[in-house]
Amino acid sequence: MRDPERKILYNYTSATDDRIILHLFGSDILTTVQDLEAKKRTGRSARLLYRFMGDLFIIERNPFLFQELVSHPLRRKDLFSEFKKDLAVIEQAARHSDVFQVLDVCRRVLGDLDRHMADQSLFQRKLVRALGPVIGKDSIYFDPFTLTAHATDATDWRRFLPKAVLRPDCESQVPALIRTIHELGLKIIPRGGGTGLTGGATPLTRDCVMINTEKLNRIGDITPLTQVGDGTCYAMEVQAGVITQDAKDAAHEQGLIFATDPTSAWACTIGGNLAENAGGKTAVLFGTAWTMCFPTGSSCPTGVSAPYPARIIREEKFCLLTRWCLRWPMKPVRKSRPLH
Repeated sequence: MRDPERKILYNYTSATDDRIILHLFGSDILTTVQDLEAKKRTGRSARLLYRFMGDLFIIERNPFLFQELVSHPLRRKDLFSEFKKDLAVIEQAARHSDVFQVLDVCRRVLGDLDRHMADQSLFQRKLVRALGPVIGKDSIYFDPFTLTAHATDATDWRRFLPKAVLRPDCESQVPALIRTIHELGLKIIPRGGGTGLTGGATPLTRDCVMINTEKLNRIGDITPLTQVGDGTCYAMEVQAGVITQDAKDAAHEQGLIFATDPTSAWACTIGGNLAENAGGKTAVLFGTAWTMCFPTGSSCPTGVSAPYPARIIREEKFCLLTRWCLRWPMKPVRKSRPLH
């Protein structure tokens, strides 16, 4: 049963109609629409206006529908033509000057959306031309399913969709990838398993691309380093996309305990552990991720590999660490004694 307080179609979200109008058209139009609500007669024009607002809302909110209209300009042209006809019907029946103000803004927003969709199609082709030679066209994703999956982490905070998701196959591709993205004027968000609870992998602007590190999942040898008390400190070289549980299992195979133990170990990555300074229940004994590791490789906008992370001083400076040498006191596993 439809909520009588909700006049905008497709509004099955927690946002009120007023919040949607404010989001789409601004505070001045919201005030004007509220004033006109009390002056309406038959309500036919109001229903057409709210339907128009609902259509814009669902197009913007639903990435599957948005991409469909981006990919099929003729369908978009037909749909937007129907929008313009509805606005013309409202204009013909208008009796208040405020209605014309609302219609002017509606037409402007509709035109902006049309241009944004046309620009999106051009942008996607431009991005493929620029990044295809770096990581391959098959590693560049614009499909709605992938974009939606990368719109938030475990917080479920959804502000904006990334403009694209990039999945480099190997570490050597990352320096050129970051340099090219920087030249395109886009912002970068690295992402591992997406299990964080701080919003660290959540796009906060419309001009973000996501670098998914899941293919950078190689684990090197575990080697003893120095004597620490009555035990030995071991080193494990891992790439940023290694699943934490895989690193734990690799250590366990050699009879060692891997220090970091977050509850999401089955899904989170080493890169994410370091970005969020994860610890888990073993942090009391071994400390958190930051205190027990250092990078052996990184990728900077200049396209060079650096032995240590570059300090981020300005927004355009970016450093993505792709490989870490984990030097933790991974103590031997103690076998439990049988009960007598």
